[in-house]
Amino acid sequence: MSIWWQDQKQKMYDRSLRSSYDYDVMLTTDSTLSNMTLYLPLPVINNTSYVGMDIVEHHFNNNEPSWEYALVDTEHGLMLSMKNKKPRSIDLSTIIFSNQTIDTMNPLGNEMVLMPKYKLTHNVNASRVYSRTSEQFDYESRMYACYETSSNANVSISIYLNALNEWWIGGWQSNSYWEVMEIKLSGPQNGWTTVNGELVTGEGTYEI
Repeated sequence: MSIWWQDQKQKMYDRSLRSSYDYDVMLTTDSTLSNMTLYLPLPVINNTSYVGMDIVEHHFNNNEPSWEYALVDTEHGLMLSMKNKKPRSIDLSTIIFSNQTIDTMNPLGNEMVLMPKYKLTHNVNASRVYSRTSEQFDYESRMYACYETSSNANVSISIYLNALNEWWIGGWQSNSYWEVMEIKLSGPQNGWTTVNGELVTGEGTYEI
């Protein structure tokens, strides 16, 4: 009976498994901005970003046609260029699906992760906070921002990546790794800024 059930579970897993990368960029401001150029970290592996290529091809799903998107090689690696003459607060997201299971336990060096990463450290105290297999890594990254605005203008930029495997065996189950970085800027900008990032791996279940 147990062998039969294990075989049935494996079949349900294989039939229902979906693997995807969800990339989200949120920009909020309380002031009028003009002539904005941003270079933002992308999910990258081997200097390639399939998420970035999808964004450029589909214009972030045409959610906001006033933006121009491009992939640019910068001094900090491959990044997403976003340009807008009169930007407003936005929340942009895209999902791309993978035809193979994502290595959510050990994504560093094996999967697309937000780049660049500097001063990467394993945060032992925060590990296993989300699940018994989760690990947290803290790091520094870079964003480029150039725009004109008033001296008291506030701008917040957040980037979120969620890489997920999910399947159905009597209910949906999943495992994932995710990253988040956020920066708050004041006044006009013209250059690179350091931003803190957080990567959590091995979240969820790994038993079928």
